[in-house]
Amino acid sequence: MRIGTIRRSVARILLVTFVLALMLLPTACSESESISGTTVSLAVDRNIKQGDMFAVEVRISTDTACRGAQFELTFDPALMKCDEVVEGAFFKDWAAGNGGSTIVLPATIDNDDGHVSGMGIAVIGAGAGGVKGSGLLCSYHFTALADGTASPTLSGVVVSDVTGTAIPEVEVKN
Repeated sequence: MRIGTIRRSVARILLVTFVLALMLLPTACSESESISGTTVSLAVDRNIKQGDMFAVEVRISTDTACRGAQFELTFDPALMKCDEVVEGAFFKDWAAGNGGSTIVLPATIDNDDGHVSGMGIAVIGAGAGGVKGSGLLCSYHFTALADGTASPTLSGVVVSDVTGTAIPEVEVKN
């Protein structure tokens, strides 16, 4: 087996373990205002034209130190198709500045059903503490299949604090 393949396998196992641990915790997803001071939101230009390439950004704003997040995205497959998912700088920059890195659970794109599942990002190997503030968690890159209004939605949102515990009452803005 090649080194790159082994590294990807180990990274996937580590992130799957992290995500499974988060799934055992109570899911922290709310449509009301955040009590925890943590909000995860979508940023997208909703008016699209056939053939347009565009991004749907998942952004976070938090005053709680955190080290991981997971979420899913649903979209209209007759209107748009997801080409790729790219990690944002929110966790990556903090991890790099604190002697660590991030591990990204590769998202599973299902353009037939309009669903991207399994997206997860976690900080590993960094010193104590976690990242606070605002930033980009990831970008979903799409191609418009028809003219219309893009209305993707987030679900299954979990943001974890420095101990790996789900932050309660995260506000989700679609």
